[in-house]
Amino acid sequence: MFARPQNSCCLTLLLPRLNTHSCKHDADPERTLNEPRNGAVPNIFPIGRICPEMPPPAMPPTRRSRNGCLDCRRAKVKCDELRPSCGTCARRRHACQGYAKPVPSTGTLAAPSARNVRTPTGPATVSGLNKAAVGEELMRNGNAAMSLPALDKLGFLSLIPPGAVPASDEINIELYFNRHPSELLIGQEFVSEMNANALLILQRDPVRVADTLSAIGYAYQVGDRAGSLLPVLNRRAKILANLRSMKASSFYFEEALFLLLGLCAMELVTLAQPGHHATIPTVLGNVSSLISHHTSIGGEISFVSRYLLRALARQDLVVSLVHLRSPRVPTCIWLETNDCAKADRLLGYTATLMPLLEELCILAEDMREQILQPRYLLRHRHQPEVLRFSCSDVKRPSAITPFFNPSPESTSIQLRAASLYHRLTAWSPPITDNTPFLTTRKFRVQAASYRSAALLYLHRLQHPPSSSIRNDDASQPAASETGTEAEADAAALHGAHDVLLYASGAPAAETKLLLWPVFLAACEMRGEEDRRAVGEVLASIAGHRRTVTVERTRRFVEERVWRARDAGEDWNWMVLAQKWPGECLPI
Repeated sequence: MFARPQNSCCLTLLLPRLNTHSCKHDADPERTLNEPRNGAVPNIFPIGRICPEMPPPAMPPTRRSRNGCLDCRRAKVKCDELRPSCGTCARRRHACQGYAKPVPSTGTLAAPSARNVRTPTGPATVSGLNKAAVGEELMRNGNAAMSLPALDKLGFLSLIPPGAVPASDEINIELYFNRHPSELLIGQEFVSEMNANALLILQRDPVRVADTLSAIGYAYQVGDRAGSLLPVLNRRAKILANLRSMKASSFYFEEALFLLLGLCAMELVTLAQPGHHATIPTVLGNVSSLISHHTSIGGEISFVSRYLLRALARQDLVVSLVHLRSPRVPTCIWLETNDCAKADRLLGYTATLMPLLEELCILAEDMREQILQPRYLLRHRHQPEVLRFSCSDVKRPSAITPFFNPSPESTSIQLRAASLYHRLTAWSPPITDNTPFLTTRKFRVQAASYRSAALLYLHRLQHPPSSSIRNDDASQPAASETGTEAEADAAALHGAHDVLLYASGAPAAETKLLLWPVFLAACEMRGEEDRRAVGEVLASIAGHRRTVTVERTRRFVEERVWRARDAGEDWNWMVLAQKWPGECLPI
């Protein structure tokens, strides 16, 4: 698709061919030769003194090019570009149909065609650098989505320095730009912003970054096909080798973050191999070490670094919530007040919710031993007043109201959980009232779903699921459940319905980043109708965000959680996720 020109080692300057003309002015050195040779079409663009035998041109002379009128381009002949009708069509005795209308809002930079996409010219590289620099400045001002509308339409290979990318990797890099941003981001208005950052980092280190982009594109190409694991692992090993060979520079932190983020991106696309454990938690551990080293030497967190850290922090929060541990990427590193005023490509308007989710992760880590030890659960099964909340009303999904018991057995966990509950309930996304509803609908859906999921998660920390034999009627508790357990499960089911209310009400294309809230809701479903409804939502997410983590999450819910609940076993997903590590990764 992106064939390299045969004569790529040199540049050829195409000049108009001068034809000879015989007249009485041949001795004049300033005369331009305009008559055709052997019946060729005469040149109507004389240079110097015009021959008196030739009539002057109707319009000022312009250069010939292939960007001519519609008829000349269709006939593949050179057009003289006279307007409104070209002279070439008149000489060919054709009625000129005019010129193609220019594409609006493309700016002054013409998009390179596939014919010259890998021509090793200096200006192409310079234009790419200028484009990336302009993109960075525009994104600092928050106008990237409106100011770079045509960036995703460019031939990105023409912006890569010549010789930096092998010919075999060109198709993979093009596949990255065509699929990765549009499928993973919350909206298409962020594609140009993400591509501008990728081009900016690529211009600083073309070889290593191009290897990463090619590896991600190759992962999209092979997907989860049989026999694709070994080639993908080889490309991951190459990225790791590039990380180890990087030398200290002013852009070392940004480039290292980009390469680590590329490893996570490959994991999202090629994780469906049976028995293959997720490596994203390991990569996030390396990110934590990189941040600690960078901050210990007094390094600054640049704009591009925060941009990359937001994507890593989102994945880290989901992994931390699943593994019941503190986040590896603290919000104080990447979160700034200015970043919360505008929507993010992945977080939307939930950036201000991330500190609350971080606190929820820390609370889960402190309660990890209580949740994962069966003896503790058996000892306190019938003591809900010690470290538990009582539900005051199970009819409303939002009525998972904690009740603080001021007894001597009260601990700091109760106080922290109660405080976190009230702050989660009072949280709202920072969306201005004058923003159109259709523009902010996907952001509102994401914010409401994450808030409801956080409340459901907090509820399950205090009220672990009960082991019960399945009852097709979800409104009737099982015989083995106590009254308090039945109330807790019913309240959790209402909270799950609250999540699905937002996830299933919006268009399918606007819910592709709701895998974590939908996963929590799916684990609570008991009846066939509810399970079928949540299965449709998961299928919709998989259709618009084609990552293998969606399919693996669906299998974990069906084969681990639902099957254990139907068999009367412990179906607490927090326990099952530790029992089968790597299978639950709702990113």
